[in-house]
Amino acid sequence: MPRVLSGDMTASGLVLLLSLVTSVQALATFSVLALPTLATLVAPALGFGPETIGYQISLVYAAAAMLSSMAGVYVRRYGAAAMSILALALAGLGLIGIASGVLILAAFASISFGCAYGFTNPAASHLLFRFAPRNRQNIVFALKQTGVPLGGILASLMLPRLAEAFGWQMAIGSSAILMLLVMVPLLVIRSTLDDDRSPAVAAGVAGMLTGVRRVLGSPRLRALAIMGWAYASGQFCLFTFLITMLVHDLGWGLVAAGGAATVMQIGGVIGRIAWSVLADLIGRGIAILIAIGLGSAAFALVLTAATPDWPPWLMGLIVFGFGFCLVGWNGLWLAEVARAAGPGEVSLATGGVLAFTFVGIVLGPAAFATVYRWVGSYAVTYGIFSTYTLIGAGVLLVSLRRPHAAA
Repeated sequence: MPRVLSGDMTASGLVLLLSLVTSVQALATFSVLALPTLATLVAPALGFGPETIGYQISLVYAAAAMLSSMAGVYVRRYGAAAMSILALALAGLGLIGIASGVLILAAFASISFGCAYGFTNPAASHLLFRFAPRNRQNIVFALKQTGVPLGGILASLMLPRLAEAFGWQMAIGSSAILMLLVMVPLLVIRSTLDDDRSPAVAAGVAGMLTGVRRVLGSPRLRALAIMGWAYASGQFCLFTFLITMLVHDLGWGLVAAGGAATVMQIGGVIGRIAWSVLADLIGRGIAILIAIGLGSAAFALVLTAATPDWPPWLMGLIVFGFGFCLVGWNGLWLAEVARAAGPGEVSLATGGVLAFTFVGIVLGPAAFATVYRWVGSYAVTYGIFSTYTLIGAGVLLVSLRRPHAAA
């Protein structure tokens, strides 16, 4: 690992760091999406309908929301690399719990996934804001956030095929081995990355609401938190129900539906990079986030017209565009959060806004599952939930018109 001097890092060191934190993000996302990816197999085995997975995702992010509000404190006290290692361990244990096929263990596994996910972004933002060049932070944060769709791609490509070959329990349980591939190098370089930790920082209950209070005290951070709540709600409805929609509403096979989900996630990878490159070029990150919300709503409304007669290439174009928008906002958003927070406050502010975001994910898929039971169509339900991103875009538009409130 290159030696760190005055907060700077060599190019090779930054590439290594970015690769590791992106991998942590990807594997945490993979673990969260393992059950939704195989919902049509796992839910009946546990005694539920596939739409019930929406409530499982809500349980995951209820845990994430509770932990995220204090995650920044733990990052400062114990170190960002240490919390990343802990996140991978929790994700691996969760996969083993799901693979057990025991309902109560699956519930505890969902909580474990949520705790893992709650640590990932505050830890990564702390490291990247500390070491990445200021004039390249949009693209650096965006590259890290490609871990979310990359984790989704890994889940949608790998798990259906493993499940068909070896059964869903083996497919999910064996995936826990992936966590070790990133834990080991993080353990090797932890002392270098965590040399700024502050053991005197109060953790536990005393620090539980520190990040939330930081967000509530800043008009710009409040707007970004509400936007994150809205966009993440829609994003995880897309993640959770797309494969099930294609299988149940349109009659696709599981592997073909997984391929479409992969196309959606590829759109997200490209979107995260493209939107952030555009923001670096024009310096209008908030305006771009508004455009992303409007585009996401448009694709959700188009999806309501989907029928089994639609050719696969057309559905592929739609889900690619949907992913390009609704999966493409996170890196740019986290960079805007870091800028609004300022040096020394990044992990706290990131944890604070993510607490709001995770609440949105708690409510979103559960509400989606409930509305689906009323309307009986996943595609139509996506159209109804286009209101989420319209709300987020509207709040940001108000923020953009009040530049004096950015601090």
